[in-house]
Amino acid sequence: MKATLKGVAVALSILAMVIVVLSAVDKANDVTVAVTDTYLKIAVVDLNDAPVHNAKVTVGELSFYTDNKGMSPTIQLGSYTNCYDSSITDWGTVTVMIEKDGFAPTFVFNCVVYNGQTRKLTVKIYQQDASELPYVSYVESPPDDYVKGLLTSND
Repeated sequence: MKATLKGVAVALSILAMVIVVLSAVDKANDVTVAVTDTYLKIAVVDLNDAPVHNAKVTVGELSFYTDNKGMSPTIQLGSYTNCYDSSITDWGTVTVMIEKDGFAPTFVFNCVVYNGQTRKLTVKIYQQDASELPYVSYVESPPDDYVKGLLTSND
């Protein structure tokens, strides 16, 4: 069986198209976005809105402590993931964890951050008491435009 030049060219073209398609599918599943100048500043307060000093604030692998006004330093985000839609790159979500002795550990899941902006977030934390509350979790909704888009896509 002799392979002709035309047959080899067709086979190589098909192979190249398969590689391009598989590469595109693989990249479509990537949800981590490298961000530039995207920051998060967190105020930690108790139920009376009093600032909580020396609360440990963790975002990803970065941890910081709040100052006397309950404020974290401005946290520069190196990357984020968009847990709602991997094709969206102008905003994403991060998880924030806050710990302080005498208070229930507190989590903010899906905290929305916008690429190139500083997000200011206030988090209320609860004192531990006889209820033995193991932790508090907040789950933030995605931006309105995203939700409205879901509603109109179902019409």
